Amino acid sequence: MNDTWFKERKYAWIGLAALWIIGFIGALLRFIMATYQVQISQDLNISRSLISMAWSTNLLIAALCTPIGGWIADRYGPKKLMLLSTIFSILGTSIVFVGHNSTLFFIGYGVISGFYGIGASATYILIFDWFKHHRAKATALLASSSSIGLAVCTPIFISNTWLTWKDAFLISCLLSLFVALPVIQFLIRNPENPQKKAKESKQPKVKMLFKGPHMLLFLFIGFALFTCGFNMGTVEMNLVAIYQLSSVKPALIAVSMSTLGIMEIIGSFIFGYLLDRINKFTAMSLLYGIRILAFIILFVHSPWSPIVFAVFFGFTYLGAVPGGMLIANENTKEKGKFIGSLLLFHQAGGIIGSLIGGVSFDISKSYQLLIGFDMLLCILVTIGYFTNYWLRYKNTLYVSRYTNEVKKLH
Repeated sequence: MNDTWFKERKYAWIGLAALWIIGFIGALLRFIMATYQVQISQDLNISRSLISMAWSTNLLIAALCTPIGGWIADRYGPKKLMLLSTIFSILGTSIVFVGHNSTLFFIGYGVISGFYGIGASATYILIFDWFKHHRAKATALLASSSSIGLAVCTPIFISNTWLTWKDAFLISCLLSLFVALPVIQFLIRNPENPQKKAKESKQPKVKMLFKGPHMLLFLFIGFALFTCGFNMGTVEMNLVAIYQLSSVKPALIAVSMSTLGIMEIIGSFIFGYLLDRINKFTAMSLLYGIRILAFIILFVHSPWSPIVFAVFFGFTYLGAVPGGMLIANENTKEKGKFIGSLLLFHQAGGIIGSLIGGVSFDISKSYQLLIGFDMLLCILVTIGYFTNYWLRYKNTLYVSRYTNEVKKLH
């Protein structure tokens, strides 16, 4: 009996389906907060700034938890980490649903739900362990759970006037309790001997071509992920405001946001295919190069900018994090610690990108400074990835020539 599908173990694909379901449920809170801000503000009699503070606190706690989660995963396995993460989500949403005041809302969503981020590294660890030939494609498929969730859930929340924000929080809680927890318990398997692997390597084994500390590659990937997070913070928090300031019609804004979501899904599959086929540094240079073009288009504020920006940026939206993680995975043994620390860079970029948008607007009464900074970061990352590729290409060429010379001598 054939135990493989497309050169991978059958269980790898079953596990991927389980992770997709868990990811879909985990992303619900983002859609709820994005949809019901006005209703929450009115029902709890709280300001929008307090809701934004709860959102930022949630992101900050999630960011700070990622390295801790990686450490836990290396020692106790990703499965236990995912169970713990889901329990935090259940507790947080329960408190928001039961309570009906600003304090419990902030504690439930802003603080306790933020600890859900402790499990962020677990999915990458599992995907990299289960898959050998289709890692990038599997990562892209998993990333699509959030985009498809946005496309499916947002219209449901908006169109059903009888569905309140408390109902939405209850649905999130029940799905985590009766779907996510059983799926984790019965369908998720830990990598083989995670404790043994952690003991075998006291330090990350990084293959470097640079002379100097091994930490150099880690710092560069961290900077690239910070840039990605900053780009996403700019887009998620400030893109609609940028269009409104440029007097873009609401109908065009709606079309551009839909285009962005569609291109996220298309781009994730295309870059997933490329990352499995070509040099990963080359693929990442291409990705950030396209982002440079996207922000140039956004900067000029032409009538066609919203749609073209959505196509270009959406195409790269979900590829940067998997690409960076795949490179990291190939260069270290302590998967959880390394991946968890890198996710901290990405989260930090998202928080700072969201905040700088407001600050730059207060200073200059426009978002041009913010967009220009996004361009500069993407240029630096593109140069870095291409330089890394070129140094590795030259090293491979040198080794090949040396090997040929040795063969001739013998």
